Amino acid sequence: MNVYPKMMQLIKAYAKVNLILKVYPKTTNEIKHRIKSLICIYPKLYDEIYIKFASKTEIIFINQNKIIHIDKTKIYLAIQYLSKILKRSINLSIKIHKKIPLMSGIGGSATDIAAIIKWISKKYKLIITNTHLKYIAKYIGSDVPFFLSGHSKAWVSNYGEIVKQTKQKIPRFDLILTNIKIATKCVYAKMNKNYQSLVNIKQACKYLNFRPWNSNIVYNDMWQFANSIDKKLVAAFQKLNTNHNLILSGSGGSFIVIK
Repeated sequence: MNVYPKMMQLIKAYAKVNLILKVYPKTTNEIKHRIKSLICIYPKLYDEIYIKFASKTEIIFINQNKIIHIDKTKIYLAIQYLSKILKRSINLSIKIHKKIPLMSGIGGSATDIAAIIKWISKKYKLIITNTHLKYIAKYIGSDVPFFLSGHSKAWVSNYGEIVKQTKQKIPRFDLILTNIKIATKCVYAKMNKNYQSLVNIKQACKYLNFRPWNSNIVYNDMWQFANSIDKKLVAAFQKLNTNHNLILSGSGGSFIVIK
């Protein structure tokens, strides 16, 4: 079967890593936690998205040569939101060849959404404003504004809508995919009213490029909760962390290997 019909445009949606991720306690009147994170594009890994206008919207995921239809993907929310902004119906045929594992802490969903938003915006000459970014970060995905920015590395803050390009020195690193799936919402659900952040941004920035590597520095607030959701994550960390140089990316379960 030809899953990539002719006349469809190919766009690449790259993975990301969180080298530093601080999550602030949520107040009673906030709908989600605020964050501050140093995020980098990981150019070695990307999804391939084939897209074109159609009579009705259909989204198909191809994973290991298996075709999967997902009705509740947030891509539909993004398309509906842009349709509302543009005051016109937008129908697309989208086929996503998944290479980035979902629920792996490396932006597997957000990067696809951002790539599709960019494609629609370019077609309709739509400028994504700060107001749009606030809505997208709150209701569609906190990582989406980073991918929309086009920056290879940036500090992302508040609910994800504030993205500032950075000159922060980035250490050489690689990525280990464990195929352990951790849902971000499950990690946040474990952050109760007594939750306190363990990440010191100034300290983390200082030691990120410091050698020998200091394994006592906390780089990701989500680790303390992700490791209690699936014990396989702890086992993988203990097995892989022989040089004590691993950082959990996002909510897991992928690990950044600092070189």
